[in-house]
Amino acid sequence: MEIWLRKCKSFEEEARADREFWATMTPDERVAVLEEMRREYIERFHDGNQNIERVARVIQLQGR
Repeated sequence: MEIWLRKCKSFEEEARADREFWATMTPDERVAVLEEMRREYIERFHDGNQNIERVARVIQLQGR
């Protein structure tokens, strides 16, 4: 597992570093990381019963 670390001197600098980190990823990569975090949370804090309904919506913006 790769760990990304950046030491910051203020909350503002931390917020900027966080935005920069997530901006390096494609939208698909960000969703994959979120799914991995969700699965890890369930494994650690639940008995394996997810109890989370998966819902996906596709929204088409007008004019695009």
